[in-house]
Amino acid sequence: MQEKLPTLDGLEQVLELIASDPRVPPNFPDWIRGSIRSGGGKNRVLRYILSHAPSGSTPPRMLDVGAQFGSLAVYAVKLGCHAAAVDYGPTTKVFQKVVADHGVDYQECDVGAEPLPFSDNQFDFVTYTDVIEHHPFSPKRVLREIHRVLVPGGRVIVVTPNHATLYNRVKLIFGGSVNDDFDYFFDMCAEERIYEGHHREYTRAELTAALRRTQFQVRECRVFDQDLTSLLYYLRRHRTRAEVLPEGRDLALSALGEMWMLLHLPFGRWIWAVGEKSAGGGV
Repeated sequence: MQEKLPTLDGLEQVLELIASDPRVPPNFPDWIRGSIRSGGGKNRVLRYILSHAPSGSTPPRMLDVGAQFGSLAVYAVKLGCHAAAVDYGPTTKVFQKVVADHGVDYQECDVGAEPLPFSDNQFDFVTYTDVIEHHPFSPKRVLREIHRVLVPGGRVIVVTPNHATLYNRVKLIFGGSVNDDFDYFFDMCAEERIYEGHHREYTRAELTAALRRTQFQVRECRVFDQDLTSLLYYLRRHRTRAEVLPEGRDLALSALGEMWMLLHLPFGRWIWAVGEKSAGGGV
């Protein structure tokens, strides 16, 4: 399956390839298939890579840090990229085998304690999406490692929740919390040694500073909202009319997000940042 541009149909095919693999644990397929509801984010990343790939006949080389079940890397391969991935946890070895069948070099790596298992100057792009907020440690060491494995002129793409979003500010005004759901954190995760939710979210200024302090030139740092198109796609394909109501909040917020972006207002729920390794390549 070779496509010129990423589409939601194409991404859904990739998700189905992974979800239907018999090696995937039985509690994962529904979660994998359901991730199409935010598939526009993955396609946004892939469109950026394809449109900014180095000119020439060599396919762009991409590394996905915090790859989970590997769908971003698998789709990148199907779009003509060379793709590698890293993650760490109890299911890593399973997904490593699954996505290897689709051309992805998936390695197990604890990025908080280990260097990335790749040589210097190896990748044109590193994707670091929906990951940095989960670290129970400073991301400085990870960003330095990403800088090391990028070629001079290579770029890291970071996507993370916007801690300063308008919606968080409204919650705080009315006495709410901007942290993860308290009952989930306090009760359902009580037996976990390390909480796997969000440990620290960032503002645009903080993310810009993090990239600059690890020797990246900041090419972009802006806010956006969840893609309304992918959420509607999910509702049409995966939900009945009776089930649409619980998604109403996300639909409303995504629709508002479309308006914020059109008006260039910094209220979105997510931050998109791109850092470039200088031609000199030094750290």
